[in-house]
Amino acid sequence: MEFNWFDHILALFLVIILPLMSIKSDKISQELIESLPPKKHLFYTNGLMLIIGALLVLTSWNVSERQWTELGISLSVLNGNVLILTAVLVFIYLLDIIYGWFNQKYQNERLQEMSYVIPANWKEYRHYIFLAFAAGISEEVIFRSFLITYLSHFLSIVQYGDFLSVLIPAVVFSLSHLYQGWWAVFKIMVIAILLGFIFLLSGSLLIVVIIHVLIDLISGMMGVLGQAEQPSDEI
Repeated sequence: MEFNWFDHILALFLVIILPLMSIKSDKISQELIESLPPKKHLFYTNGLMLIIGALLVLTSWNVSERQWTELGISLSVLNGNVLILTAVLVFIYLLDIIYGWFNQKYQNERLQEMSYVIPANWKEYRHYIFLAFAAGISEEVIFRSFLITYLSHFLSIVQYGDFLSVLIPAVVFSLSHLYQGWWAVFKIMVIAILLGFIFLLSGSLLIVVIIHVLIDLISGMMGVLGQAEQPSDEI
């Protein structure tokens, strides 16, 4: 498989520039939050940016006349390892939800930190659905499909090359969510590692896209439900 100049530039941006940008801007000031447009606009803008990024990857792949199966555009191969990893991922995610549900202080702090990027009510959630699908599909194309395939090609001669080709995108992907806090970065990295190995073992984007979309949809729903249950300051 041969990669073109666009592949190298994109990989450089994802592996080096994006993490540095995320670390530099890890804290969101209250002034910036207050100046942000309505969340509906953020949902559609961020979703469209991710779609454009994924389309650039797919266009470059098509122009280079590579096999789509090498990018994971195929049906999934289900085997015991894939099912086990999927079950572990679901268990970890549900455990985090249950912990937040019963630990009100933890839940309130997380909702407060994320209030500017998660839907606060069902009206906002309807617009958030677009972002959930856009992110679930586009981020998997960029971070799992492209970046893992790219790194796997060059790291195949290195011991633990497959592990590194999964770990590096997971770290990069989790750091891009640094605005959510370091604890969120750690949780996202664990999930991203599991998604990476599910992608490698299944040879397809199908399962990881479905999981990613469902996680985003459920997280948005939990945000709405959690904020609805928060005590009011009114007397």
